[in-house]
Amino acid sequence: MELNDFIIDVLEKKGAKHYEVYLQESKINELHIEKNSISFSNKVLDSGYSVRVLTKGLGFSSSNVKSPRAIRETVTNAIKTSRVTKKIKFQFPSQEPFRKVKIVDKKIRKDAEQALREYADLLLNLVDHNTFISFGKLRTYDTRVRILNSRGMDIEREETFFMLELSIVVEKNGEKMEFWPHEYRRRIEDLPLSNVEEWVKIAEDQLRAGLPKTERMTVIFSPSCVLDGLGSVLGFHATGAAKVNGVTKLSLGEKVASQSLTIISDGLYPFGLMTSSFDDEGVPQRRIPLIESGFFKNFVYDQFYGIKDGFTSTGNGLRQSEVFYVFDTKFASMPSNQVSNFYVKPGDYSMDELVGINRGILIERFSWLSPDPTTGKFSSEIRAGYYIEKGELAKPIKGGLVSGDFFELMKNITGISDESSITSGGTVLAGICPYMRFENVQVVGK
Repeated sequence: MELNDFIIDVLEKKGAKHYEVYLQESKINELHIEKNSISFSNKVLDSGYSVRVLTKGLGFSSSNVKSPRAIRETVTNAIKTSRVTKKIKFQFPSQEPFRKVKIVDKKIRKDAEQALREYADLLLNLVDHNTFISFGKLRTYDTRVRILNSRGMDIEREETFFMLELSIVVEKNGEKMEFWPHEYRRRIEDLPLSNVEEWVKIAEDQLRAGLPKTERMTVIFSPSCVLDGLGSVLGFHATGAAKVNGVTKLSLGEKVASQSLTIISDGLYPFGLMTSSFDDEGVPQRRIPLIESGFFKNFVYDQFYGIKDGFTSTGNGLRQSEVFYVFDTKFASMPSNQVSNFYVKPGDYSMDELVGINRGILIERFSWLSPDPTTGKFSSEIRAGYYIEKGELAKPIKGGLVSGDFFELMKNITGISDESSITSGGTVLAGICPYMRFENVQVVGK
């Protein structure tokens, strides 16, 4: 008997009438770099399952142990918790037609180990006498997910991911600087080696960087900064969970941002990190406008908050951590109400035009941009940036703080670059974001 059949058999024998089974299997290939050379590689097969049961409330239990005893214990735990938790109005979704989307890297699927070695070899060829890769980790995931429930749902998806983490050390004239990028994509080709060259240049520039001055000024955020900032705040306030719990600051039809700003929760963007034909409850994902030309348009819902607020799920029940990306152990998490790919539509400005101001700063990275999702307020240290003087990038800067309120910043947008790129930011969020220019931002330095 297959694993899913056995789990369902146990559920039904124990009297569960309303249930969901989520199964996941991931083939993980990993390669490590130490001191400018490949140190080792390994392969891991990770798999597990979880069960949700609806009786009085909604019970949940998960395991990566597949023995009959472990399965019975997992099912029993889910049933027990469903009987003691608070009574809720809920039903599992029925199966609906869904669109096929692009989420598989053929290179990873064909031979992940070879693909990693080829990438690592090319990466190490970029290293010159001034650059040192003290540590690097490259990893691929080749994952299969299956969701079944008591309403006849039985659907599957296949997906891939690529992770790159590097400690790039640059040394010149006896001084050292480290830059530590940590990025995720669906495909290896979405992190080209030109990105690594840019990171090396940033590290080199930081050797001569100084503190910014304390003043209010024009500030340009990079795509990852836009994602961590706007994405964290709007990704919280645009959920049905925030609306139902009375903590959202957004109202339908309200003007909340500059007219140039349009943001979409896009679960169908080709090779986006959260792209999928269906969410982690089996509901088809879709494109949902959050902000259109500055006006707030829609909340997004999972199954629970959709029912609670009198709406159907919008396909935004996603199993993702609130601290870091989870790819191989999603089965261990409950679905929660989240924005999918945070897609900020590009604007009309080339990068030359965006930087074409008399004075300001461009921030490539913060040390850790983690705004308060409820208030939108933030204060974060500049990790890598540049002064802008007379339309040109000038002296590099690091240190000092940028602070403000993203609800206010959204109203002070004066330029958006004409290209949006897939980015992973420093949080769980996945996005497709441009560079964005804000006015009257507080910078604190010397």
